[in-house]
This record gives sequence, C-alpha cells and structure tokens, in this order.
Amino acid sequence: MDDKAITLDLLTAAKQDVTMFANALNETANPELRGVLAQQLQQAQKSQERIFDYAKNKGYYNPYSTPEQMVAQDIQASKQVMSQFKDLT
Repeated sequence: MDDKAITLDLLTAAKQDVTMFANALNETANPELRGVLAQQLQQAQKSQERIFDYAKNKGYYNPYSTPEQMVAQDIQASKQVMSQFKDLT
C-alpha cells in the first residue's frame, strides 16, 4: 500500500467519523452526551480537514475534478490494484 492509498483511506475514514458523530449528536436527547458528541464532532472535523489538506497538497485528491476525471482516475486505480493481485498469484 502506498502513501496515496493510505492517505485516501484515512480521508474516507475521517469523513465517516464526521458523519457518525453528526448522526449520533442529532439522535441523542441527553444534554451531557450531546456536549461530549459535539466535542467529538469538532475534533473529527479538524482531523478530516488536516487529512484533506494533506491529500490535496500532495495531489492525491482533487476536489475540483469533473465526474469524468473521477471515473477515469478510479478506473486507473482499479487497474493498478488488479495488477498487484495478479503479481501475488
């Protein structure tokens, strides 16, 4: 696994964390728990922002890509992964 793959995996996980904390925050009625979840959400957002900035600065992630460019990049990445699996067999 290379630096790009690790970074993008971390970014995906960070986005999921933000979503998870936001959903949990919206679902709880306990004021103390809401406070804890709000803090966790804020920390998750900061982490996601740092990972996003790193990925963008390294050229691993381009938020301005067109859908066609994104599909082409995904196809290329899939081909690379498939070739790695072929090398293992």
